[in-house]
Amino acid sequence: MDYSEALDHLDGLINYEVQPRAGAIKGLSLDKMQQVMEMLGDPQHACAAIHITGTNGKGSTARMIESLLTSMGLRVGLYTSPHVSSARERIRVGAIELDRPTFGQAIGDIARLVEVAELGPLSWFETVTAAAFLHFANEAVEVAVVEVGMLGRFDATNVVDGQIAVITNVGRDHTDGAPGWWRRIAEEKVGIVKPGASVVIGESTPELVDLVAAQSPAAITLPAT
Repeated sequence: MDYSEALDHLDGLINYEVQPRAGAIKGLSLDKMQQVMEMLGDPQHACAAIHITGTNGKGSTARMIESLLTSMGLRVGLYTSPHVSSARERIRVGAIELDRPTFGQAIGDIARLVEVAELGPLSWFETVTAAAFLHFANEAVEVAVVEVGMLGRFDATNVVDGQIAVITNVGRDHTDGAPGWWRRIAEEKVGIVKPGASVVIGESTPELVDLVAAQSPAAITLPAT
């Protein structure tokens, strides 16, 4: 699949960035994404990962971490969203965005695999996320810095096992502000925390710390006071 064909394929997939679920959580699942990653050889596990969620500041935090790790001599993959002019901007290795031929090939490989396995179509974001992990593995990235698309627990990026999880803050996101919204959103964001991971919290409250602690992290780092 060339670049133009890849864009046409993506245009035919449901894109929750332009057709939002209004914060709906019910019915979401990582099952299909996990199946696809397994068939690809689990490229999301090919390197260490830092997984970042939060209502505000995810992208800037991801880029700062990328810059810091790169300055330490590490080969870093960065996955962020949304993009300005091209989906290729979301996937970078060594500060260089994915080129057109490689993007087209990755999307094509994933599309063919999904078709052969008769899984039913992935979403736009699931497909591009899978392409990012595949590219990072192919490029022998040492650390992947991965920004959550929405919430966390059922976000397509949550197939990664982040050794470090970052929660910048918790705000309303895409909710309608109904009673209990804060805890619902916090629980979804905390869903990226894997047992044994180190967690960095940018804007903490006792309730958020308790939710994180329930995930059995190795360490919790809070903002300086």
